[in-house]
Amino acid sequence: MTSHNLRTVLNLVLPLLQPVMGALAPVFGIGMTMGQMSAASETPVTPAPYAFSIWAVIFTLAIAWGIWQALPAGRDSVAARRLGWPLAGAFACSNLWMLLAQLTDNGWHLVVVILLFLACALAAFFIARSEPRVGWPDVWIIAPLTGLMAGWVSAATFANIAGAAVMSGAIAPDGAAGALAAILILLAAGGFALGVLWVGRGAPWYAAAFCWALVAILYANTIGRAFNPAVAAVTAGLLALAVAISWQRAQADRRQRLTPV
Repeated sequence: MTSHNLRTVLNLVLPLLQPVMGALAPVFGIGMTMGQMSAASETPVTPAPYAFSIWAVIFTLAIAWGIWQALPAGRDSVAARRLGWPLAGAFACSNLWMLLAQLTDNGWHLVVVILLFLACALAAFFIARSEPRVGWPDVWIIAPLTGLMAGWVSAATFANIAGAAVMSGAIAPDGAAGALAAILILLAAGGFALGVLWVGRGAPWYAAAFCWALVAILYANTIGRAFNPAVAAVTAGLLALAVAISWQRAQADRRQRLTPV
């Protein structure tokens, strides 16, 4: 099998495998559900459970991408050639993370996997952002897939770090020390995402996914779980900053594109 064919097959099969892998525990009874794993290592930066529904959107877009890039119209496209390997890496890491999350406790091994996932997702995101949008697949599949995946995994990576730190005893799960650790992790996550938004010229899909995570963290620390005013205030501030920077950078990018050369 040539490298070209292998890339096409991986981008078709791995997205189809994601919903199956995610259903191992809840549907097939293999291991513990990811909700149970998350609850066992819950921290103030763990989003409210409803936020994880974003995976359904990401999985659907990934399957649409896989089908399109396997069709004659997409197989030899510039997008398939440039995005194929980074996305295949992201889908592989996604499947591996879900498998390990259901079969093992939360820990640093999951952090390693999600960091690799984040690297692949960001590579695909920046490649997609560097290409002009020339057709409906760019607008309706590639942009939302790469943006939502990179934005959500950016938030999930720092939540994973917090969970692994709690499980290993590196930080306290609650109390003043736990709140301080959560605030520091939130600030690190926010700084990382704001940097991506700045370099990515606003990136509305990335911003939407990261803000979705922040809203769920804000909800968890006000209504969904025990009220944590310090974490809620920091989360609200980061949410406002993310919206403002995304809007400002998107407007600046739009003006630049409309300015005659």
